[in-house]
Amino acid sequence: MRIESFSELNSIKGVVNIAIGIFDGLHRGHLKVISKACSKPEVSVVLTFEPHPMSIISPEKAPPFISSIDCRQMLLNELGVNKFMVLPFDKLRASQEPEEFVEELVSNCDLGSISVGDDFRFGKGRKGDVKLLKKFSEKYQFEVFEIERLKDKNGLVISSSRVREKLLEGDFKTVSDLLGRDFALSGSVVKGKGLGRQIGAPTANVDCNVPRMLRYGVYAVKVFFENQEFQGIANLGFRPTVNRDDNVSPLLEVHLFNFNTNIYGKKLAVNFKNFIRPEIKFNSLDELKSQINQDINCAQKSF
Repeated sequence: MRIESFSELNSIKGVVNIAIGIFDGLHRGHLKVISKACSKPEVSVVLTFEPHPMSIISPEKAPPFISSIDCRQMLLNELGVNKFMVLPFDKLRASQEPEEFVEELVSNCDLGSISVGDDFRFGKGRKGDVKLLKKFSEKYQFEVFEIERLKDKNGLVISSSRVREKLLEGDFKTVSDLLGRDFALSGSVVKGKGLGRQIGAPTANVDCNVPRMLRYGVYAVKVFFENQEFQGIANLGFRPTVNRDDNVSPLLEVHLFNFNTNIYGKKLAVNFKNFIRPEIKFNSLDELKSQINQDINCAQKSF
């Protein structure tokens, strides 16, 4: 379902309805914008940019990602979106005038509508806004749907920045409220060193993109694969008790309760339920093993 250029829109037959935005995290506010494009009987397209435009325009202000492009694609597929357009963002795209962007879009498809949030900005210097987009819609004959920002039960705007803030705090209840679902990471299980099995807690190493704002530590998780659900704990971090290599990336390891099946190569979705404790270095494997047993008990009580 993924396309990466305007020219690929030419292959779509019929009217195209596009939702445009960064959509990082795909929170409930994003879903409101996307659902408008999907509510039409024609072809629905969700258009985003990669990398985040701020990483090109003002790198020091670029926010860390919440959900990878692959994760967003998986969620959009579940929502029934027909096409996911990931448009490369570079300095040339950043210097494009607002009307040039719209011209490029309408010249490559039979554009029926564009759905955006009420804070939408586009084009060189962020000069384009919803008001200007509506002006272009009269010239190029398409509809514009301006979606008001969604607020939570406390009257606060639901935003990606709030999701990042709550992830950093480990407040997964609020994160779930903002997203309309549990926060999750997904990836394939890859082989590790087998140390978990040696200490009585076998783990599945999940190959995934880890958002920078996630705290390193132990979590209570629910894991889904092949239409099955399992409870467990996950450790996200560098494994300081057993790792002697300073040049490593953070690793997501999952231990499933009452589970003893080979799942190498399987694709897992790891849903984060609660933050249990930060990652720490233990003096011995026995201490680590004792703490893991406590973590398991803590997670089981939370479920």
